[in-house]
Amino acid sequence: MNKQDKLDSFVKLYHLINFYYENRDQPADKEFDFFEEVKTNCDTLEIDYDSFIQELRLQRL
Repeated sequence: MNKQDKLDSFVKLYHLINFYYENRDQPADKEFDFFEEVKTNCDTLEIDYDSFIQELRLQRL
């Protein structure tokens, strides 16, 4: 994995977190799987997905 891929994943994860806190009570597009997107970017950054979800208190509503 090159540095640019990791940077891109970090930026995506940052935007996903902002999206979650701004829109968590709103209906989501059925095509968009927030938690799958987070998992993909955590994998790229070699971050433990479950720990990340727990630390940021991200919950499926």
